[in-house]
Amino acid sequence: MLNANTANAALQAHANANAITAQQIAAMLQNVHGTTFANICYVTQVQTAAAHKARNVQKVTVANVQLFNNLQAFTNAYTNAVKRTAAQIATNDEQNVTNFVAQSNYFEHTACYSIVQHKQNSKQYLFAIYNNANSVYYIDEQIATKQQVAALLTASAAAKLLSNDNTTHNVTNNVTHSVTVRTIAMENIVSISAAKQTVQV
Repeated sequence: MLNANTANAALQAHANANAITAQQIAAMLQNVHGTTFANICYVTQVQTAAAHKARNVQKVTVANVQLFNNLQAFTNAYTNAVKRTAAQIATNDEQNVTNFVAQSNYFEHTACYSIVQHKQNSKQYLFAIYNNANSVYYIDEQIATKQQVAALLTASAAAKLLSNDNTTHNVTNNVTHSVTVRTIAMENIVSISAAKQTVQV
């Protein structure tokens, strides 16, 4: 449950610069075979338009997500999820859905599938597919509305923030789907609960 109190607590925990490590998450997921549900809380910096770069805009997010481990070789969790959701959207061409292939990314999966690392600098992230999420925004450490945040962003970022459309159109494959996947920097994660365990900063 995300409210002003939990959001403030998350912001303070993040400000302490303590971090959950990839090793802690890998240990949490070591007995997971396939998919497990998890709850995560994290804090991210919101990129403003250049004219407002002096403003400190942050987002606290609580999300219910799917994490993965011990997948069979060559299994692509994202591709499988896209095909499942795309098959339920009537406007998609069935053959395009069948042939969907995920594009290459800046990251690669490690021994623990939901821990990924940047191909160039080896920075590690949590790979998660979202079920649902709630966010609270802050401008200069004061709670703000989406509209107030949007006013500080570029036009395209503002439109994306205020949009209620939860689908994505993949132009390369000409497929529309409703999968939201994120790679979250380890230092941004305040708490994570999965496999009947909780780790927090």
